[in-house]
Amino acid sequence: MSGGVVATVRWGSLNSRASLYGTELTTEASGDVRLVNRLMPSGTTMQEWYSFTDYQSVRDIPALPLLHHGKKYRVTPALESNPPGGFIFDVLYFDRFGDLVRTEVLYPPTYSFEYPPECHHYTIRLVNGGCDELRFTSFTLSEEAAETAAGEVAARG
Repeated sequence: MSGGVVATVRWGSLNSRASLYGTELTTEASGDVRLVNRLMPSGTTMQEWYSFTDYQSVRDIPALPLLHHGKKYRVTPALESNPPGGFIFDVLYFDRFGDLVRTEVLYPPTYSFEYPPECHHYTIRLVNGGCDELRFTSFTLSEEAAETAAGEVAARG
């Protein structure tokens, strides 16, 4: 149903834009991350991944691949939260000057988005949606097959 996997993204290094005050963060030998914070408010960014970085400010390389304009992609998370479904994925699109073009919230179970033509680079954020605990393994970013996207349009039509 879906196209090939474009990238598998792990937690990576902590970035300065994630607000994790009071969080117990454990990285296991397998690379899985366990995050516990019973007082973290909903809407708090837990981690961000970038397709473009200014090394001087972030001190990290991009974790996300470049995408093709106008194509549909799907985020498939490999994570568990307590309570279940207590997380949200956001995609932020930026133009070539670094100005925010638009923000898109990805909803379960599909977590799909279309890469806009005016976009130069993007960021994917993992946001707290009311969870107390999170166990993050990875997420895969895959291209949706053309027939799947056409079938969805026909079904909506």
